[in-house]
Amino acid sequence: MLSIQIPLRRRLINALTMFVVALMSLVLLIYVAYGEGKRTYERFQIDKLVAQGQIVQGVIEGFVRPGLPMRQFVGFGGLTDPMVKADPLIDAIDAYNTNGERIFNSGAQTTLLLPVGENPVLSNDKSAEIRSSGALVQIVLPVRNRFEQVGMLVLSIPKQKLAVDVENAFKPVLYVAVGGAFIFAAFVFIFSPKFKNSTQTQWTGGAFGVMFLLLSALVVSTLISVYSQGVQARSKSLADSLGQRLDDLVIYNLNLDDVTGIIGLFGEYKRLNPDLRAAALIVDGKIRAHTDPLRRGSEWDHVESDYEYTVKISPDRYTREVLIKVALPREVVFQQVVRSVKNFMALFVASTFFAALFMGLARSFQFLAEVKDGRWSEREEIATINLVKPVFFLAVFVEHLSYAFLPTFVQSAIASSGLSQSLGSVPFISYYLCFAIALIPASRLEARMGARNVIILGLVLAAIGLGMVALFADFWIISVARAISGIGQGTLFIGVQAYVLANSSAERRTRAGGAIVFGFQAGMIAGMAIGSLLVSYLGSSGIFTLGAVLATLTALYGWIALPSRVSGGDVALSMKSAWRDLFMIMRNRQFSRTILLVGIPAKAVLTGVILFAMPLLLTLQGFAKEDIGQIIMIYACAVIASSHFAAANADRGQSTERILLNGTCLMGAGLGIIALVGMPSIINWAQNPGLGTCLIILGVTVVGISHGFINAPIVTHVTISQVANAHGSTSVAAAYRLLERIGHISGPLIMGQIFLHFGMSWTILGVIALAIFVMGLLFLTPDQPVSDEITKAAA
Repeated sequence: MLSIQIPLRRRLINALTMFVVALMSLVLLIYVAYGEGKRTYERFQIDKLVAQGQIVQGVIEGFVRPGLPMRQFVGFGGLTDPMVKADPLIDAIDAYNTNGERIFNSGAQTTLLLPVGENPVLSNDKSAEIRSSGALVQIVLPVRNRFEQVGMLVLSIPKQKLAVDVENAFKPVLYVAVGGAFIFAAFVFIFSPKFKNSTQTQWTGGAFGVMFLLLSALVVSTLISVYSQGVQARSKSLADSLGQRLDDLVIYNLNLDDVTGIIGLFGEYKRLNPDLRAAALIVDGKIRAHTDPLRRGSEWDHVESDYEYTVKISPDRYTREVLIKVALPREVVFQQVVRSVKNFMALFVASTFFAALFMGLARSFQFLAEVKDGRWSEREEIATINLVKPVFFLAVFVEHLSYAFLPTFVQSAIASSGLSQSLGSVPFISYYLCFAIALIPASRLEARMGARNVIILGLVLAAIGLGMVALFADFWIISVARAISGIGQGTLFIGVQAYVLANSSAERRTRAGGAIVFGFQAGMIAGMAIGSLLVSYLGSSGIFTLGAVLATLTALYGWIALPSRVSGGDVALSMKSAWRDLFMIMRNRQFSRTILLVGIPAKAVLTGVILFAMPLLLTLQGFAKEDIGQIIMIYACAVIASSHFAAANADRGQSTERILLNGTCLMGAGLGIIALVGMPSIINWAQNPGLGTCLIILGVTVVGISHGFINAPIVTHVTISQVANAHGSTSVAAAYRLLERIGHISGPLIMGQIFLHFGMSWTILGVIALAIFVMGLLFLTPDQPVSDEITKAAA
């Protein structure tokens, strides 16, 4: 470490920036953990309440089974009043007839029967329907006689009571998070002067990682405690429910061996509660009935790692001791915790990108404020480009918040509108088509207005598109909104590209272009990670609303922070000349070969396979939204890791053609690996889902690496060609960005039609992999010299 002089004002700004970023990251972690814990704990509690309701349900059904009317049942209050008083979760237990008229009541009398939803939600054991409103949850159990349903038993629970234990457990964690963010900011303030510039980022990032992981450990321990309480309460209720069903046999001193159906009862409990390890009826230490029929006559097998609960159903005067034992494995808790930890790691990656981005931004503001001699330096170049990084990062972030669930969201909109599923790719095509159409006009606007104004215009349009989807669920409005978002993102892209080209030297152009690749992939990673987790708590419309708000705030930042007049180069203003230039550029063999055989296929694989087909195939395979988002996140991480290596090699003079060829071959290999999932001779998914998941992750990673070899070097490859000398690198880069959108547009269209005609299958990706390999071989063909006629025309 080396002590250096850093102005107090800069240290304060750095510390404040890190406090805000750290607090946002930690609060987001706690919010997701709280939502995950609340959702799981509520499920445990509802399972417990269903088991309690089944006790009353069994008694009433025993009365109505011979055909007696439920209204004549005597003793409802004596049966349910103790349950309402003993369990603080239950506000009321009511009995209704099939017309929805209340017959009996215990507890609060103001609760009304909630209507049946369009898509009824069932309990885990499918024995009860779960209805909910803004403040109330109702568990509805049917009451049947021998022939039909004659009524309903309804348990009413305030939502607030369901989550009170989770809220109490997480309040101290929130205080710790605020303290942790403050300690981290103090670390940055006190110790940043003691680090070299080259190691300052590593030390700050390491401290951020330690703080995040420590809080994650606290969150995990809190979740374990909450889940343990829920599982133990559930095991107790299951034991009580079984005891209630069998205690009449003991009270009336019946011979249990003469009663049929007891063994079937325990088997039914096991079927309805698959995570139940064992339940047994034990008489004088010997098992009379068990979820495993082979255990009859043996002793109870106690397992240290189980949660066990015992109910004694024999009265003290009874000559035999009759017990009900229920055991749930602790593994139920740890399965939920492991899932949460996986989500935390995804959040950690997203938070790290936010922290690194805003830390670099704070330093850039300070450095530019201190530049007085006006000379251009490498540090000033980096600092100037860092100003625009948050803009592109956040623009991509808000766009990708919805990508983990957007294909299924669109399919739901199609189904609700009664339209054909063949229209499923329309919103995706409209987005990428309008993105492409906007590029050339945006490059002309950039020459007139400057990069900053073009960037702000793009962000405003993106915000409008996201806001429309948040407000309207109609399929055609969604398609129009996606088109507006595409125009906005295309306009923004040209503004950012012009800004980067205007502020980067020739020897650092590929690495400066890599800032765009980094912004896109980092924004994609963070958007996928956070959006796929928050959708479970905010809903689809909430995610789109969040995106619209963030896009608007980013536009405000761009207006304040970016230079008011930055142009990417001296270009003609005529739209006619722009399209003439595009036509001449396309006639160049090197350019057309690159775009047709590498650029367009790479973008088609991104939008058609990674962003459109993968979410649908993974949903069909039973993956949760957060799992889908995290798998696509792995793709983006691989792109970032490999693009830095590829860009550095391109700037050091390595053949960009060789880099692109390697990327194309890897892309085909990655798709081939994923296609193995659909081959029964290679893997049986039902028997070995873990292997299938590993193949998907490996294939997605290889595709990500391949795109890292393509994204930044391909721009350098076309901008150092002869046609770039004639038309300028800005025009050639804009032409490439326009034409590669053909891949963006065609990807979802092709995959949508393939799925429509051949069905959703992983093996289809194998055919696409073969096509990619063929294109790679064609890319090996040597370039032909540019004709004198084309050169003269270009001049």
